[in-house]
Amino acid sequence: MADPALVSIVGNGDGSIAIWTWTLTTADPTGTAVEIPEYADKTWSFSGTLGAAVGAIQGANVNTDAVFAGQSNAAGGTALTVNALPACIAMIENPRFVRPKLTTVGSGATWTVTLCARRANPMRT
Repeated sequence: MADPALVSIVGNGDGSIAIWTWTLTTADPTGTAVEIPEYADKTWSFSGTLGAAVGAIQGANVNTDAVFAGQSNAAGGTALTVNALPACIAMIENPRFVRPKLTTVGSGATWTVTLCARRANPMRT
């Protein structure tokens, strides 16, 4: 699985915004899930080499591969899938665990997937 990198905690120094990045490839199409239910607003961006792949955001309330399911695009409520790069999409649901996945791996795909998540009640320092 492609491990996420916590790029930064931003947002006026109060920890209200966190950014994670994964690199998904044809050979490594599933991102390791992150557990972040306290960050209710989640926006995903996708860039890289399409390689005829199709990506999705998946969520689950337990970190078990078999129970991860597709999430919904905030714009219209349809499945949050990506088949053209670049893309930037907000999601509706707020599951305990989230991850990106190439649901169709394609050939020669290399995607950078970035999650920008905002928490409503920032940490106090």
